[in-house]
Amino acid sequence: MNPGEEPAAAASDATPATASIPDRRGTFSMVRWSIAAVLGRQLPQMVAALVLARVLGPDTYGVISAATVYVTFTTLLLDQGLAVALVQRPTLIPGLSGAVASANLLSAALLGVITIACSGLVADFFSAPALAPLLVVLGAGLLLKGLAITPRALLQRGLRFRSIGYGDAIGGVLGAAAGITAALFGAGIWSMAWMVLVTDSLVAVVLTAAAKPGWPNLRFRLLADILPFSLRIFGSNGLAFLSRNLDNVLVGRFLGVSALSLYSMSYRVLVIPVQFIGQTVNRVVFPVFSRVSDQKERLAAGLLMATEMLAFAAIPPMLGIAVAAPELIEVVLGPSWLPAAPVLAVLSVAGARETVFYVTNPLMRSVGAGKLIMRYEILATVVQLGGITIGLQFGVIGVAVGLMSAGFVLSPVLLAIQHRFTGLPIRSQLRRILPPAHAGAWGVGAYLLIRWWLKAPVLVLAVGTAAYLAACVAVLFLAHSRATRRAIDAARNLLRPGRGAATQEG
Repeated sequence: MNPGEEPAAAASDATPATASIPDRRGTFSMVRWSIAAVLGRQLPQMVAALVLARVLGPDTYGVISAATVYVTFTTLLLDQGLAVALVQRPTLIPGLSGAVASANLLSAALLGVITIACSGLVADFFSAPALAPLLVVLGAGLLLKGLAITPRALLQRGLRFRSIGYGDAIGGVLGAAAGITAALFGAGIWSMAWMVLVTDSLVAVVLTAAAKPGWPNLRFRLLADILPFSLRIFGSNGLAFLSRNLDNVLVGRFLGVSALSLYSMSYRVLVIPVQFIGQTVNRVVFPVFSRVSDQKERLAAGLLMATEMLAFAAIPPMLGIAVAAPELIEVVLGPSWLPAAPVLAVLSVAGARETVFYVTNPLMRSVGAGKLIMRYEILATVVQLGGITIGLQFGVIGVAVGLMSAGFVLSPVLLAIQHRFTGLPIRSQLRRILPPAHAGAWGVGAYLLIRWWLKAPVLVLAVGTAAYLAACVAVLFLAHSRATRRAIDAARNLLRPGRGAATQEG
């Protein structure tokens, strides 16, 4: 086979998008495997982050926090939105996936060189000299991230979430094990390098073996047809990065890496629901919505189901974390991390709101609304930058409050966008969010009562969590029984064994 040719496995490029639209059973099967993918990668790495934070302490962990911000930025630049176009296009022409793979690898190589060359400047920006050599290693590892982009997109396009689940779980578990082991043996900030490189290597190998994307080629002219949509997605992703990471950048620059460590560890709690719950739904609803983008009624039904699932999955847990933040911080990370507790409380509320509205972006992508995505991200960047800038005057807690406030200011805009593409009244959308929010508010009251009664952190955490859950369950069944039954039925479908649609691996 010549390097420019695509193997038989990639011949699906010439066929219509994947398989047929999955039925309800197939959709829940895809969600199960998507949950396995995100959980298998994010949960072990969250555990690893907690271990590293406890072992290294706020000051040293601040260097890892700064490196994480930079690596997130370079990861964003790897794809230029081309992978999204592979999923969204109704039909792919032969050779297109190979051209996309080549573009991703070239971007990874270029970004790696830039990262290595600019590592000292970035370290000076954060006033953290130890950051420079860490960025050199992480920059060289960007090629591993670039290798996995096209295989992941093709698997997502084919609704083959089982393969994605295996790849992410294997990489996440073994990468976290490598990072924890390195930390326990005294590797310090290099523990992050072990975790990232092992994870990315394994994910790239497993996804490539499953997708069989074919050889990269230099037929870049094939990208011309998808480039306008891809560049709009890329631009919106860049603005989304700015709006979601400017707080970390500004905290690290003006308040120092020690303050950044407190903020970023709390910020991880915001990222948990967005990556676990939000990405789980996004991976499924984006390709599914793309298949019914011209059927408003089906889009509306899917949006209501996704919104309700996100609300039940995110709001009660995140409000519980918010109210229990002081005890969680002291028990899990130790007393030296206690200044992060109020930041964690605020960002948990922000994370709940962001997770509920995570479905808006894949909805816009599915209907090809690239210009609207760009306009919204510009608005979001301006609003969030304003909130963060004002909050920066009051330290890390001020930044957290500014970010949360900006999110709630943007919520009516997201509701209006969802109404535009589905025809759903805003009131109907809010009704799917109200039950878990109402239950969570009663749970917060129950936890605060336990904290007033008891004093020992471990005891407050244990008894307060039980009281919180009991109050939530009581309110859901007594005041919102219909919505609760729908949520329980959805959970049963997710957990029920059995095969999904014939077009799906799971």
